[in-house]
Amino acid sequence: MPPTSPAPVPHAVPRRYDVPLLVLTSLLLCFGLVMLWSASAFVALEETKNGFHFVTRQGLAIAIGLTLGVVGMVTPYRQLQKLAFSLYGATIVMLFAVWVPGLGHAANGAQRWFGVGGFHVQPAEFAKLALLVGLATWLHRHRANLHDVRNVLLPAGGFILLPLLLIIRQPDFGSTAIIVGLCGVMIFFAGIRLSWVATLASIGAVILGVVMVAEPYRRARLVAFLDPFADCSGDGYQVCQSLLALQHGGVFGRGLGEGSAKLLYLPEPYNDFIAAVLGEELGVPGFLLITILYLAIAARGFSIARRAKEMFGSLLANTLTVMLVGQAVLNLGVVLSLVPNKGLVLPFVSYGASAMMINLAAIGILLSVSAEARPVEAVQAARSPSPPVPA
Repeated sequence: MPPTSPAPVPHAVPRRYDVPLLVLTSLLLCFGLVMLWSASAFVALEETKNGFHFVTRQGLAIAIGLTLGVVGMVTPYRQLQKLAFSLYGATIVMLFAVWVPGLGHAANGAQRWFGVGGFHVQPAEFAKLALLVGLATWLHRHRANLHDVRNVLLPAGGFILLPLLLIIRQPDFGSTAIIVGLCGVMIFFAGIRLSWVATLASIGAVILGVVMVAEPYRRARLVAFLDPFADCSGDGYQVCQSLLALQHGGVFGRGLGEGSAKLLYLPEPYNDFIAAVLGEELGVPGFLLITILYLAIAARGFSIARRAKEMFGSLLANTLTVMLVGQAVLNLGVVLSLVPNKGLVLPFVSYGASAMMINLAAIGILLSVSAEARPVEAVQAARSPSPPVPA
């Protein structure tokens, strides 16, 4: 009897990453470094005698962020469910660390950072990602009982509450509002009844409104948003300078590097208001370019979410996409005086190590979800009606 041939060894299915998302992120990073150099060179020379000071530090943050992104990309995203509790615990420790003498760092009246030397980390940025991973894990685990208020939704609220209390204590109202909004978005994508979502959104809006008007400086910021030119030398100064920069740039801009707002008129032009420098120097075409890039990232992210094989991947992809693109929309809205100033960075463009690292880690997770997502053809076939069976 001839020997039996061994059974064939199944080949592993190759991971196919979303290449357009990689390209779009790379374009934003390159564009961001160019704009950061233009917006920060004068201030950097004045403060440090090195025109590339902020660009160099941003490059270090990008290198760390890319490392996190690559790790997130090559690691199967389902592994995050096993790490959810550890990520949550690490975030709580970091949020407490801002109050530890010798580690905590305060600036502009806020205690939001910790670190050593000149390198500081803002744990509220890490809390965004950790809470979204934890909430997605919880909702996926209880996907069959999402309408159970006592055993599912209330524990989820308690899970979110402790980090929020620590963040608002710093104080950081902007990050608090963003995290509340993102958690609400994830609950919506999970399929909770719309009436419940509306109720939760109303309660959250009332609480955030009370918190906003509880502090005089937040009330002043809200009044400045309603009429920034009424107090251009005070609380409305940044917005006034932002709008003036856009006016000076006109339709086509004054040319890269030729703007004047960054010459100590606009405070810290490389941070939250870097889009004002962009608008002054590159005009409407520059604004359109960056808007198109963010919209394209939104399209890729939501496409990945639609093709995810299970609820956990879909929740992560949808909400991380909203996190990245939503913050961009809010930042540009602040620069255009369409929304109140919340101190939010422009993702992949503004200066900020913590935000850059977390945003690149989020891209890595999106790519990991895309690597295991269903092909577009399979999704379209699943949605198309079946042909009639002949009699």
